[in-house]
Amino acid sequence: MKKLILILTAVLMLAGCAAQTPQATPTPETTPETTTTPESTAKTDSFTGPTVDSVTSASIVQEAYIQDYTPAGFTDSDKEKALFVIGDPRHNSVLWDMARTAMKHMEEQGMEVEMRDLYTMNFNPVLSAADFYYAKDGQGEPSADIKKEQDLVSQADHLIFVYPNWHDSEITIVKGYKEKVFAKKFAYQDGANGLEGLLKDKSYFTIMNCGYLGGGRGYIGDGVGIEDEKWDTYMNAFKVFDDDTSAFWGTTNYGRFVNDRTPGNESENYGEEIEQLRSDLNAFLDKVYFN
Repeated sequence: MKKLILILTAVLMLAGCAAQTPQATPTPETTPETTTTPESTAKTDSFTGPTVDSVTSASIVQEAYIQDYTPAGFTDSDKEKALFVIGDPRHNSVLWDMARTAMKHMEEQGMEVEMRDLYTMNFNPVLSAADFYYAKDGQGEPSADIKKEQDLVSQADHLIFVYPNWHDSEITIVKGYKEKVFAKKFAYQDGANGLEGLLKDKSYFTIMNCGYLGGGRGYIGDGVGIEDEKWDTYMNAFKVFDDDTSAFWGTTNYGRFVNDRTPGNESENYGEEIEQLRSDLNAFLDKVYFN
């Protein structure tokens, strides 16, 4: 009997050890699944429907309508110069289409255009402790990379920031660019009456693609009759921030072109709709810069 009890005890102990043996942790999938749900296919119209590609939530230009354009950059000429700072890693996005449309149009109107594609540049937006004291207090000298950006800013007559609206502000990589490049003693300094902007005779402008903000394309007063009061509330809020930044740097705020009427990714009328967006943007640029 004792022998039988010992045998049963040993068996139970072995079973317990086996139950506690760690199991292999499943390896997570590295490629997102491309499942389609009823919610992801429903559309109220070609503009307010979801804009989802197979990887991420994004407004993507249909392949047949993707335009490719690279500006010629700055020269030593006396032509007006526009510096585009673009934050979006998706080069087939509607935002990039807007950036290319604007750069092409401004060159066609006689300006020189320089493009800073922050993601392709691998721009580091993080303000380290060492960077902080230069950016905030003007202590020390800028790094070679930041000095290069400041030289372009100095040459430019017009500063144009292009980014998607994330959490009601610019994407981090653009915000980091502003923090690191527009440093004290470069963009502003202490004056007799407080901070004084040093980038006078330059303009400040934003091109932004976004989700629904009330229905509009342009700026204050450019709602399309859906929720115009809501649209203008957003635009006036953006104006407060833009006016403040411009005063900080000494630039003149030229406002924004904001679009929340983005063609649906699978719209049957996509060609007409993206061309209308391009036309509306160019007309707005004409009003701001060329009239």
